[in-house]
Amino acid sequence: MKRLLISLITISLLTLFSSLEIYAQGGDPTLGGSKPTTPTTPKTTGVRGSRPGPSAPVILTLNVGEERRGKLEPSNKSPDGSFFEEMILNAKAEDWLTFHIEGDNPLLGLQILDKNNAEVAIAKDPSGDFRIDTPTGGLPADGEYHVRVTGVVIGKNAVPFRIKVNRLGLTSVVYVERFNTIYTSYREEDPASIEETVTKLEELGRDNPSRPTAFEMLGRIYLDIRKDVVKAEAAMEQAIKASGVALMRISFDNQWRRMSKLRSGDYGFEDARSGWLKIGPGQVTLTDLSNKTLAILTGPQIKELSKTLISQYNMITITADNLRKPIFFAPKTMQQPETDLAIKLIQNYVIGRPN
Repeated sequence: MKRLLISLITISLLTLFSSLEIYAQGGDPTLGGSKPTTPTTPKTTGVRGSRPGPSAPVILTLNVGEERRGKLEPSNKSPDGSFFEEMILNAKAEDWLTFHIEGDNPLLGLQILDKNNAEVAIAKDPSGDFRIDTPTGGLPADGEYHVRVTGVVIGKNAVPFRIKVNRLGLTSVVYVERFNTIYTSYREEDPASIEETVTKLEELGRDNPSRPTAFEMLGRIYLDIRKDVVKAEAAMEQAIKASGVALMRISFDNQWRRMSKLRSGDYGFEDARSGWLKIGPGQVTLTDLSNKTLAILTGPQIKELSKTLISQYNMITITADNLRKPIFFAPKTMQQPETDLAIKLIQNYVIGRPN
């Protein structure tokens, strides 16, 4: 009996331990022995075996005044059979632009298209640079343009090139309109008008330093109105460098005689006249007030240029090969600063023998 009881107890304990082990393997959330689940990889829903399409070509930006490098690729071909590299240019209609292109291929060309793909007329200068060939000399409107360098590609080798857009200033139409507005609004007797005119002329000169007209007028105002010889000299030099002239009012004798003592007891020209002295690159011109030419002298023709003091007045003397006798004239003020300025400009820009 005792043995039978022990056997029953043993069987009960074995049954209990077995059930506990099975319960733990089942993953009861109250127990900590659950197995980690293996993460599954999500299935793709795309077309089996598909590849990403080719990326869109990157269009370079072309900035005014900066050189840009590019190349004509054999794969980049237009519908008409020509090869090209395209860039984006933002510019204004008032800009006077030229396009300089260099490369191993001498037959590189240029094409400009507006936002509507309409072609802008261009021409090639003797220098080899391209320019805009519209009635105004500028682009039709402000905005974005597609600039294409075109050419021929032989074989599979790309054709490298360099392109630079140069801004020379304002177009002729815009420059003339702005200058005429300034000129017609100028009132010499009004101090406020003088200040406004100087400001606008200086601004026009900065916008377009390659044209002389603004500097010619500035030089006259600085010298005759403001009596500022230093600023007058700077403006006059800029005018000459831009292929213009330095303008100075002068007085002289109708027979080009030297200054002498008059019946009044003062010194001056016996048969006095007024006119203009125009000093340009390699040439000096003397005219009357109506701009009738009285004498034209080139640098090689001038043999002597000197300053003479008559009483308290300064006079300039020029001896030249094409003159039968020396000519004498004096700046408007007949004072030394203005006389020295005239001689300095003639020596530097006409004769070529600076002080």
